[in-house]
Amino acid sequence: MNILLVTETYLPYITGVSVSTDSIAKYMISQGHKVTIVCPKQIAKGELQPLNNLKVITVPSIPFTTYNQNTFAIPPFGFLTINNLMKKEKFDVVHIQEPGITGVSALIAAKMNHIPVIGALHFIPEQVDRVIWGRFEKVLTPLFNIYIKIIYNQYNAIMTPSHFFADFLKRLKIRKPIHVISNGVDTIKFSPTAKNPEARRKLGIPEKSVLFFYLGRIDGDKNVETLVKAMPYTSPEVMLLIVGKGKKLGQMKKLSEKIGVNQKISWINFIKDSEIVDFYHKADVFSIMSPYEGQSIVTLQAVAVGLPILAADAGALPELCHDTKNGFLVGTYDFKSLAIKMNLLAKDKKLRKEFGAESRRISLAHHKPKVLHSLEMLYTKLSQ
Repeated sequence: MNILLVTETYLPYITGVSVSTDSIAKYMISQGHKVTIVCPKQIAKGELQPLNNLKVITVPSIPFTTYNQNTFAIPPFGFLTINNLMKKEKFDVVHIQEPGITGVSALIAAKMNHIPVIGALHFIPEQVDRVIWGRFEKVLTPLFNIYIKIIYNQYNAIMTPSHFFADFLKRLKIRKPIHVISNGVDTIKFSPTAKNPEARRKLGIPEKSVLFFYLGRIDGDKNVETLVKAMPYTSPEVMLLIVGKGKKLGQMKKLSEKIGVNQKISWINFIKDSEIVDFYHKADVFSIMSPYEGQSIVTLQAVAVGLPILAADAGALPELCHDTKNGFLVGTYDFKSLAIKMNLLAKDKKLRKEFGAESRRISLAHHKPKVLHSLEMLYTKLSQ
């Protein structure tokens, strides 16, 4: 097949969507398909690994400064680029990752050129409102709900990474077939291993500490604030490692100073992709309190390496963190309850081990080749 993947974010800018897009492209190429990715020109710095049968085409864009290093396409360049591309090449299917300017341009062009379209859902409107306003306002949510209902009813099929998102679309009365297909995780690359005390010491983590780990953007929609606020209520052995950067990084560091937990939190702005697995192996527990996760690739990776999970009881996180089975679910902004669960896990090594084994078992259903094969079969069905 000749596949057109359209996304608003792509590497080297790291988001769940850009990582998902890259995974899909690499898998489809490994199966002998040809893939073209169209996205706005990114401002993030970094090198892309060249691959045979993969072509990346960028369209002119401007920075979206409200949202870290994101960009969005300048109309009508996206439509003109995509429409010309469709006229030159015979695409069997178009996969639209996000319904932004580039995605809608691809949808219109695909309809004009009679190419089947699958649309993915990776966000909910409340998340956009939180990013824009930095508060709990739902000013744009009703409008976005109408927008999603209109756009997603134009696709031939829809894929979502979780049942949480599928249920959201059903509540909006989306009539098109909805397929739940996990983002997937490489359970061979991400697998359990023994802890390395020396590696932890290099990070300045005391030997007897129990290390709670967060990896991801530090923006308003990720709610890192609740993790920081929990630390004054945790026992002395509890340490928190936060890896990532974003608009809220400076604010979170100031908060940690204000409440006197500097010595309990380690901050790392950036790690290489090749280092990610090692960082999971340094940790004892993975913690994420984001209320808007459509699945959470980092949580998938954490369960694959066999870590207990502490997560917000929100979004799709309960699909990966099964309360009292492989971790604990906590109210999204309830930092005192979060601290209680941190202390419980810190004191009970046996419980951490039991939760970790269950995490690994949960992850096996998300093995990347298995779930991406399901997507490949959906492509095949649509293109026939």
